[in-house]
Amino acid sequence: MFKVISESHERVINAVDDIKCCCEVVDDFHQWSDVAASSIQSFLDDLSPEQLDNTCGAFMEYIEETTSENPNLAQGIKEALMICLKEMIDYIGDVPKTDEEEDCYYYYNHERQMISETLKENLEYIKN
Repeated sequence: MFKVISESHERVINAVDDIKCCCEVVDDFHQWSDVAASSIQSFLDDLSPEQLDNTCGAFMEYIEETTSENPNLAQGIKEALMICLKEMIDYIGDVPKTDEEEDCYYYYNHERQMISETLKENLEYIKN
Protein backbone atom coordinates (compact mmCIF):
# COMPACT_ATOMS: atom_id res chain seq x y z
CA MET A 1 0.00 0.00 0.00
CA PHE A 2 2.63 2.55 0.95
CA LYS A 3 6.38 2.95 1.03
CA VAL A 4 7.85 5.24 3.64
CA ILE A 5 10.79 7.47 2.79
CA SER A 6 12.74 9.94 4.89
CA GLU A 7 10.91 12.97 3.43
CA SER A 8 7.67 11.49 4.73
CA HIS A 9 9.16 10.87 8.18
CA GLU A 10 10.35 14.46 8.31
CA ARG A 11 6.86 15.67 7.37
CA VAL A 12 5.36 13.58 10.20
CA ILE A 13 7.88 14.80 12.77
CA ASN A 14 7.17 18.41 11.75
CA ALA A 15 3.42 17.82 12.02
CA VAL A 16 3.75 16.21 15.46
CA ASP A 17 5.97 19.07 16.65
CA ASP A 18 3.35 21.52 15.40
CA ILE A 19 0.61 19.58 17.23
CA LYS A 20 2.64 19.59 20.44
CA CYS A 21 3.03 23.38 20.15
CA CYS A 22 -0.66 24.13 19.61
CA CYS A 23 -2.26 21.40 21.75
CA GLU A 24 -1.99 20.20 25.32
CA VAL A 25 -1.22 16.62 24.33
CA VAL A 26 -1.12 15.53 27.98
CA ASP A 27 -4.90 16.14 28.08
CA ASP A 28 -7.27 13.45 26.88
CA PHE A 29 -6.86 13.16 23.11
CA HIS A 30 -10.58 13.81 22.51
CA GLN A 31 -9.97 17.38 23.66
CA TRP A 32 -7.34 18.17 21.04
CA SER A 33 -7.74 15.79 18.11
CA ASP A 34 -9.81 18.28 16.04
CA VAL A 35 -7.11 20.93 16.30
CA ALA A 36 -4.46 18.32 15.53
CA ALA A 37 -6.40 17.29 12.40
CA SER A 38 -6.10 20.83 11.06
CA SER A 39 -2.38 20.77 11.72
CA ILE A 40 -1.97 17.44 9.95
CA GLN A 41 -3.97 18.68 6.98
CA SER A 42 -1.62 21.62 6.53
CA PHE A 43 1.20 19.09 6.07
CA LEU A 44 -0.82 16.91 3.65
CA ASP A 45 -2.18 19.68 1.41
CA ASP A 46 -0.75 19.82 -2.10
CA LEU A 47 0.99 16.44 -1.95
CA SER A 48 0.97 14.09 -4.92
CA PRO A 49 -0.88 10.79 -4.43
CA GLU A 50 2.45 9.00 -3.92
CA GLN A 51 3.69 11.54 -1.36
CA LEU A 52 0.33 11.37 0.41
CA ASP A 53 0.47 7.59 0.56
CA ASN A 54 4.05 7.64 1.88
CA THR A 55 3.22 10.24 4.51
CA CYS A 56 0.19 8.30 5.74
CA GLY A 57 2.48 5.28 6.03
CA ALA A 58 4.95 7.35 8.05
CA PHE A 59 2.11 8.51 10.32
CA MET A 60 1.09 4.89 10.91
CA GLU A 61 4.68 3.95 11.74
CA TYR A 62 4.89 6.87 14.16
CA ILE A 63 1.61 5.82 15.81
CA GLU A 64 2.80 2.23 16.20
CA GLU A 65 6.17 3.32 17.62
CA THR A 66 4.58 5.80 20.05
CA THR A 67 1.76 3.61 21.36
CA SER A 68 3.78 1.91 24.10
CA GLU A 69 5.46 5.05 25.48
CA ASN A 70 2.60 7.52 25.05
CA PRO A 71 -0.72 5.87 24.17
CA ASN A 72 -2.68 9.13 24.52
CA LEU A 73 -0.48 10.89 21.97
CA ALA A 74 -0.58 7.92 19.61
CA GLN A 75 -4.36 7.61 19.83
CA GLY A 76 -4.77 11.37 19.37
CA ILE A 77 -2.58 11.40 16.26
CA LYS A 78 -4.50 8.43 14.87
CA GLU A 79 -7.86 10.09 15.57
CA ALA A 80 -6.63 13.38 14.08
CA LEU A 81 -5.33 11.61 10.97
CA MET A 82 -8.68 9.87 10.48
CA ILE A 83 -10.54 13.17 10.89
CA CYS A 84 -8.19 14.83 8.43
CA LEU A 85 -8.50 12.11 5.80
CA LYS A 86 -12.31 12.08 6.09
CA GLU A 87 -12.43 15.85 5.64
CA MET A 88 -10.10 15.68 2.65
CA ILE A 89 -12.25 12.96 1.06
CA ASP A 90 -15.38 15.06 1.62
CA TYR A 91 -13.69 18.12 0.14
CA ILE A 92 -12.65 16.37 -3.06
CA GLY A 93 -15.72 16.54 -5.22
CA ASP A 94 -16.32 16.56 -8.90
CA VAL A 95 -15.52 19.86 -10.55
CA PRO A 96 -18.01 20.82 -13.24
CA LYS A 97 -16.42 21.08 -16.65
CA THR A 98 -17.18 23.02 -19.78
CA ASP A 99 -16.43 21.94 -23.33
CA GLU A 100 -13.77 24.64 -23.79
CA GLU A 101 -11.85 23.54 -20.72
CA GLU A 102 -12.37 19.82 -20.98
CA ASP A 103 -8.66 18.90 -21.19
CA CYS A 104 -7.77 21.03 -18.18
CA TYR A 105 -10.63 19.65 -16.11
CA TYR A 106 -9.92 16.09 -17.21
CA TYR A 107 -6.38 16.33 -15.83
CA TYR A 108 -7.59 18.09 -12.68
CA ASN A 109 -10.35 15.54 -12.03
CA HIS A 110 -8.02 12.63 -12.77
CA GLU A 111 -5.49 13.94 -10.22
CA ARG A 112 -8.25 14.51 -7.66
CA GLN A 113 -9.60 11.01 -8.28
CA MET A 114 -6.17 9.49 -7.65
CA ILE A 115 -5.81 11.49 -4.43
CA SER A 116 -9.31 10.49 -3.34
CA GLU A 117 -8.55 6.80 -3.87
CA THR A 118 -5.29 7.16 -1.93
CA LEU A 119 -7.11 8.89 0.93
CA LYS A 120 -9.81 6.21 1.06
CA GLU A 121 -7.28 3.34 1.03
CA ASN A 122 -5.29 4.91 3.86
CA LEU A 123 -8.38 5.71 5.90
CA GLU A 124 -9.56 2.12 5.60
CA TYR A 125 -6.13 0.87 6.64
CA ILE A 126 -6.04 3.19 9.66
CA LYS A 127 -9.50 2.10 10.82
CA ASN A 128 -8.40 -1.54 10.95
